[in-house]
Amino acid sequence: MNYEFSTDNISQHVVKYGMHIQPMIVLKDEKTKLQDYCNWLIEQFPEVFETLLSGPNQLRVQKNFVVSGNKRVDMPTFILTGRGPLFTFPERLYIDQPQDVDIPQKDKIFRKALDELRTRFSDRAVRRVGVIHELVFDTGQIDSLEIIASNLKNDVWKDKISNLNIRLETPKEGKNINLEIRPTRVMRAGKGDASMPEQNMLFGIIVNVDINNRQIKPDLTKAEINDILTFAGDYVPEELIRFLNNEY
Repeated sequence: MNYEFSTDNISQHVVKYGMHIQPMIVLKDEKTKLQDYCNWLIEQFPEVFETLLSGPNQLRVQKNFVVSGNKRVDMPTFILTGRGPLFTFPERLYIDQPQDVDIPQKDKIFRKALDELRTRFSDRAVRRVGVIHELVFDTGQIDSLEIIASNLKNDVWKDKISNLNIRLETPKEGKNINLEIRPTRVMRAGKGDASMPEQNMLFGIIVNVDINNRQIKPDLTKAEINDILTFAGDYVPEELIRFLNNEY
């Protein structure tokens, strides 16, 4: 299948920073400290963190991003998950068309946010840090399932499958690189409903990349965390795209 992955074809791109913390931070036990931390995030980085939402079973900070045409989109940028805090920074969103969201120095914001978190929760250990890139590559009217299936060797498999979800683990330089690749329908061309003919569909390929330290550590040092962030920055998108285009 003649399709080339490129940065120009990326219609959506969200970058997430997650961590595995032990002992786990439990909302009901640390609610006041967590709320104080979230307010610190809002004060220090208003370009990313804006509104604190806190309830009995959830805690998150969200940001109202303004894109072209004066359109707005609310996104959670900090969430306390079961494994630990998760930071989410949009890089490109599809709002009528692909639109870039300018958040400079995302790694630097995360580093400072993590340093402050460790100061406030000094009894916790950060055992794993991961950088997750969630991307959608537009394929236009080319069926993205056929593009992904073209990497299969057996023609019988290609002809019979109706959906495909590929999960790959490609460790490198002491890092886990977990890839998930699957087809999607990005949008419909023009107006219509689910009965619209297949030839009028627009398609895309979802590529999720999770890069983290392969060996779980008792407590990651700053240098080890910086190494993960630097590696992820070098891998996405250049090396990832070479991999997707079978250029190795």
